[in-house]
Amino acid sequence: MNYDKEMIKIINGWASKPKILLHSCCGPCSTAVIERLKEYADITVIYYNPNIEPKEEYEKRKQEEIRFINEFQNV
Repeated sequence: MNYDKEMIKIINGWASKPKILLHSCCGPCSTAVIERLKEYADITVIYYNPNIEPKEEYEKRKQEEIRFINEFQNV
């Protein structure tokens, strides 16, 4: 099954540009989704993963997510 073609079929069925809440657990995992869907949906990212320790690592990943989103919005 070609999941890309299936996704395009679903997107083409949307009556308008939907709003999507995207959960990001570590930062890098969200980048491909954001890049792929940005033209088709308004995306809001929620970064949350209490399993990342120590706190410094959690903050490092959170800041990378923020950096990517800010940079991506300006492209």
